[in-house]
Amino acid sequence: MPQYTDSLRGYALRTHRRDGWKCVYCGLDGRESFSSWLSLSEEHLLPKGHPLRDDPRFIVTACAFCNVADNQYFSKAQGRGIGLEDKTPEELIALRKPYVTETRDSYRTFWERHVRGEKGMRS
Repeated sequence: MPQYTDSLRGYALRTHRRDGWKCVYCGLDGRESFSSWLSLSEEHLLPKGHPLRDDPRFIVTACAFCNVADNQYFSKAQGRGIGLEDKTPEELIALRKPYVTETRDSYRTFWERHVRGEKGMRS
């Protein structure tokens, strides 16, 4: 097998396999379609500078949207009363998931109101 240097075919492949090709936040399944697979990315559960940040246990599969849905999560964690120390990967996912879900829900509402109904309309 050739050595790939990109995320999907290379360095993130092990993470995606371990996570069953699914986003840990929304459940998007990269096996369902080529487009879904293209949307997969890796998510660090700990902020830059944390000694365990690059430990494979603390890197998970996330779709592109969920990966950036709450892109200020780490900087806002302390103000939200969220401690990241001494947590398992599962606990860190559970802490972040409500913020990702809230952002996804607000985008869905926008899409339903402003995008979905404009089928076939071009300016």
